[in-house]
Amino acid sequence: MSDAYHSLCWEDVEEGQELPSFTYELSLLRLVAFVRATGLYDFVHHDSRYARAVGAKDAFISTTHLAGLFSRLITDWSGPGSVLRRLTFRMTAQSLRDDILLVTGKVARKYRGADGAYLVDLEGINVAHANSPSAAAATAVLEMPSRTGVLPAISRQRPVADLVPPNDDMPDFARAMLGIVREGNREPKLPLTSGDIHLWCEALEDWNPLYWDADFAAASPYGGIVSPPVGMFYGADSSLNVGLGHRKPGAVAPEAVKQGLTGMPLLQALREGIIIGGCPFPPPDCPEAVVTQAGFEFYAPLRVGDSLRTEQKLLTCSPRRKTKLGEGHFLTSENTLFNQRGELVKSVTMSLFCYKV
Repeated sequence: MSDAYHSLCWEDVEEGQELPSFTYELSLLRLVAFVRATGLYDFVHHDSRYARAVGAKDAFISTTHLAGLFSRLITDWSGPGSVLRRLTFRMTAQSLRDDILLVTGKVARKYRGADGAYLVDLEGINVAHANSPSAAAATAVLEMPSRTGVLPAISRQRPVADLVPPNDDMPDFARAMLGIVREGNREPKLPLTSGDIHLWCEALEDWNPLYWDADFAAASPYGGIVSPPVGMFYGADSSLNVGLGHRKPGAVAPEAVKQGLTGMPLLQALREGIIIGGCPFPPPDCPEAVVTQAGFEFYAPLRVGDSLRTEQKLLTCSPRRKTKLGEGHFLTSENTLFNQRGELVKSVTMSLFCYKV
């Protein structure tokens, strides 16, 4: 790889070493910039009034936005020569508009994989702010280049996974959904552009050259610009879900728009459609949802020109429970995302609380 951007080798890493931290002001501008980059129009992440109406104190960071900050922390430290294999994190407090986030992490251990890969486990990856010492905490697995000349594999096969048995107290409505595979949102629906990825870089201040420097990326093992592994890009036409662009010839307006709803009733009706995209098996009478935990596994890069289709399935669901947000169900679902060539790009496991205020 070019010497213009430094990359660490596995031999350079020491167990226990701290990753260089950074701060990130979660301003309204950055929240909106992230919406622009991803096409994720969920109102709780940019509309303070709506967020307060569903039990939050203010607009708060999205799961994917957090994943982007964690990914930036890792590659700011390691450089573009490493490949992120796994990222898992739990959110214990909301990061709200205007919070100043401190993003930190450290090396847990370095080791060789069964296939000879040069691996590093990262732990203590953390987002803190004035109201919480740990609003979100993550672990990650990174494959690094070696001074022996061995480079990380760009793509890999998914190992055979153990079946997740249904929990004993799973409600009947959820048991009826087990085994059903639902076609989810396309991420992106239209071919990904380098401009789409650059908007992500701007919103996150993530300047890994693989994402924006065409010359560097072309000379890399990838052969061209790729997306951040955690990147989400609903792209053009995603705004139709919230009633924007419905006058385009051939577009189908959401039912709430056809009914002439405005203000908060319109937003509440539209968000049901947004939630179905992220929560493919919504419990009855639970129109709101928040993510509590997320796990990403990465298998192949998302390249400029790619589009993705999503397969979704339910894994677990709790009985109805009461929390400070409201009454509802905790559930876990899995999304597997494939490119137009049928290659598995990544899998995303989400744990959510679906509830009624």
